[in-house]
Amino acid sequence: MSTTIEPESEKHALGQRMKRKEDPRFLQGRGRYLDDISLPGMLYLALVHSPYPHAKIVKIDKTAALAVDGVVAVLTGEDLAAHGLAWIPTFHGYDKQMVLCVGKALYQYQEVAGVIATSREAAVDGAELVDVEYEPLDPVVDPFQAREDKTILRDDRENKTNHIYHWEVGKRAETDAALAAADVHVKERVTFQRCHPAPLEPCGIVADMNGATGRLTLYLTSQAPHAHRTVV
Repeated sequence: MSTTIEPESEKHALGQRMKRKEDPRFLQGRGRYLDDISLPGMLYLALVHSPYPHAKIVKIDKTAALAVDGVVAVLTGEDLAAHGLAWIPTFHGYDKQMVLCVGKALYQYQEVAGVIATSREAAVDGAELVDVEYEPLDPVVDPFQAREDKTILRDDRENKTNHIYHWEVGKRAETDAALAAADVHVKERVTFQRCHPAPLEPCGIVADMNGATGRLTLYLTSQAPHAHRTVV
């Protein structure tokens, strides 16, 4: 009887029975979720969102929010800009995005301010009291409308256009030749309705900064932890 030992380099998961390692803790009620994490001296963040799809931010009054018991600070995009933290790169690095709105909101529900407090309840109460004065602007809610550049959203860019990224796959010349030689051309526009009536993955994050070691540990709901690490 002979035994063949498969080299480690040739072993792979495809077509194999894989032993699941993560099931027992969930089946036994020992799963650890973001809301289960509690750290000493932990602070909570509640966000203030824009009710407008496009609006200039005229003024943000923090006074009432700061008066709430437990509220430690109220941050705006201008506060972050003073420390060079107003913008962060996107996952793929093609562009950047605002952490909190600076100057104006570009879409409905965009984050305008953040309230930091010693409890979740105090943070939410404070966020409800942040007084934001808006000047509504013409919205852009259709991608084809955006291409016309009649209303520019990202006026912080050098090129005053809504076209901020171009992506192609395949070979253009060969594709054009194949289409030109085709006997029939079919053109259709398909519109999809909103497909997220009940999101199953609420967003959340816990940041633990160790001042002694200088090590930052992030706990977050993510399907792309390596991308998040790259951005940070």
